[in-house]
Amino acid sequence: MAASFLFYDLETFGGDPRRTRIAQFAALRTDADLNAIEPPISLFVQPADDLLPSPAATLITGITPQRALAEGVNEAAAFARIFEEMARPETCTLGYNSLRFDDEFVRCGFFRNFYDPYEREWRGGNSRWDLLDVLRMAYALRPEGIAWPLRDDGGVSFRLEHLANANNVREGEAHEALSDVLALLALARKLKQAQPKLWDYALRLRDKRYVAQLVDPVRMQPVLHVSQRFPAIRMSSAPVVPIARHPQIDSRVIVFDLDQDPEALLTLSPEDIADHLYTPSADLPEGAVRVALKEIHVNRCPIVVQWEHLREADFARLSIDRAKSEARAQVLRDAGPELAEKVRRVYAVARAREAGGDVDGSIYNGFIGDGDKRKFAAVRSLPPMSLAAHAFDFKDARMDELLFRYRARNWPETLDAADRVRWDDYRRQRLTRDAGLSEYTFDSFFAEIAAFRAAHAGHGAKLALLDALEDWGRQRAAELS
Repeated sequence: MAASFLFYDLETFGGDPRRTRIAQFAALRTDADLNAIEPPISLFVQPADDLLPSPAATLITGITPQRALAEGVNEAAAFARIFEEMARPETCTLGYNSLRFDDEFVRCGFFRNFYDPYEREWRGGNSRWDLLDVLRMAYALRPEGIAWPLRDDGGVSFRLEHLANANNVREGEAHEALSDVLALLALARKLKQAQPKLWDYALRLRDKRYVAQLVDPVRMQPVLHVSQRFPAIRMSSAPVVPIARHPQIDSRVIVFDLDQDPEALLTLSPEDIADHLYTPSADLPEGAVRVALKEIHVNRCPIVVQWEHLREADFARLSIDRAKSEARAQVLRDAGPELAEKVRRVYAVARAREAGGDVDGSIYNGFIGDGDKRKFAAVRSLPPMSLAAHAFDFKDARMDELLFRYRARNWPETLDAADRVRWDDYRRQRLTRDAGLSEYTFDSFFAEIAAFRAAHAGHGAKLALLDALEDWGRQRAAELS
């Protein structure tokens, strides 16, 4: 099967992939030369009755729960189609900020709907990619051929709608999933045509083994790293040197930003470094230093450029003092393996994952065993009315509760009286108590709607969206009263 790109975008009912869900999915498949080879896909996903959509998200997308319910398919059907497209052999699935946002919603959706959350990312020659940092790299190193819109503060805006408008590739409205897919594809074509070598290099960074060679903490050779973690004033770029592998997560390498004097890294204790590692600069105690360490995820297509590939013009454009960076890298190499051990100790304390206590948010609480995964196809293929009576004998304690919620959200008509009581008890816990299971309780949901009503008092279209949300919330509350 020929290699293809699957450009995709999501609109969602909120921001947290573990506590809220997808509202719309859109995608378009192209060949390697970015020619469309199949019709575009666009579908809405019906919200279940345990969901309170984000009012802020609804005002942006214009997708009310009532519209998604009327025009969409249930979540099980939606993820069956999404998996069918993304799991096709030799598919590179890509989006815009997709590695950090959309892909997390996809993973969590696969998890809730009894698919392996990761299989489509690698099996059959598959891969995933994200054009956001590729465009950041293009701006930093090869800006010719793309129009770069400016924010009010003078920095470049990398928001898709701004780039699409500046480059005259907008089709339809921003924050409509298919429109955003078409805009992203048009930008990709423009970038590939203007900077074909940069495009090919960025594609190569999908290979985590190749990336791992570039950020080898044994060799400790400096590279240029492009990331949203670096400020726009630095063109989202920094010279970094790999120091150590993460002590707990093998796919991460810890690097040091060579723009900072390494004295603090060399002299402070691991405990002192860890104390301020995630503290914003504005919140640091007077005289305290946050050591410029950062993790690179080698399996997330990070933008890293070999030092020897950088031209003097690149160093000048990025205001990087090449000689100083190389000297600092040498100082760190001279520190020997003790430095790597110190940095591993900084990261040795496992940080609790957010929202991991409930099964919906437990995707990263452990891999699902192969025996349980072999039963997933049976779960998906059984008639909904047969799911309750079938004994799957899952070994993973999360699966039985996920199965119950899978039934309740997709086919509530299959619940008997006892199931209905159990489901409503869960909905009350989720929506009436601040238990962290939902982005909103009824109280916070209605309070946010009221605040937006005051802010948009003269805007009829936005008030209509807020009316629909309030109706949705009142209906859910009445069901549980």
